[in-house]
Amino acid sequence: MVFISKRDSWMGLIIWVLIAAFLRVFYQSVFVQTNIIGIVAMVIMVSLLVAIWFNTRYKIEGNQLHIYYGPIKKSINLKDIQTIRQTMNPFVAPALSMNRVEINYEEYKTIQVSPKLINEFISEIKKKNPEIQVES
Repeated sequence: MVFISKRDSWMGLIIWVLIAAFLRVFYQSVFVQTNIIGIVAMVIMVSLLVAIWFNTRYKIEGNQLHIYYGPIKKSINLKDIQTIRQTMNPFVAPALSMNRVEINYEEYKTIQVSPKLINEFISEIKKKNPEIQVES
């Protein structure tokens, strides 16, 4: 089952303003003053931001939770998850919203995700591993 990331409008504003700024630098690197390093750097940055915006999702497949954040992929064994709780943490995470789910797994590892359908996401994980504690 695939869950897309919830997207906050302020996060979208930041990402799209950065994309516009990088495209402006790209334009200048191509047409105003040819700069190969600028062209390559801007293509990489724009590609990364577009991938993050359109490819942040969470997939529960078998006994694995696959987290996709642009070109980055992380997998967590559902049997390793100990607790799940909802949070509004502003720190960096593979999430496009402040409305997040914090997943504690293995010994001391934590990751935060922002599925659009939080309750369904937690329910689906609990189906696969009923021993997970859901904290409020």
